[in-house]
Amino acid sequence: MDSQSILEQELKTFSWNEVDQFPSFESCEDIINFNENKICFENTLSTYVSEVLQQNQNVVLPFVTDTIDVRFLVSTTGVLRLSEVATHTTKDRSTADLKTVLRSALNDLPTLYPAIKRGQHVQVEFVLPIILNAK
Repeated sequence: MDSQSILEQELKTFSWNEVDQFPSFESCEDIINFNENKICFENTLSTYVSEVLQQNQNVVLPFVTDTIDVRFLVSTTGVLRLSEVATHTTKDRSTADLKTVLRSALNDLPTLYPAIKRGQHVQVEFVLPIILNAK
């Protein structure tokens, strides 16, 4: 079997939609189990976003009770970017304000390490649903 055949066979079985290691905050780095590491990452980010929104109730208030889907992109260098904020209601101006607050807050996140696939840092995109409840 030549190298081209081996490469073609590998590419057929290779899943580009899965990573070997999820992006990881410094506080999650010692967790070896994939699922536990993913949960740690998601919980750390969710907690941080929730705290930011608690401090910015004026931005959350127009939504009263709503679920937003926040799409994030983690680069190959571990830079977290906000891609999109989608709401289940149509409040364009409020959504723009929410995006501004979240983008600004990302600068203060702890160190983030990129996802890994086959030993290489890879870019990943994911959606974090957040329930807003302005009370």
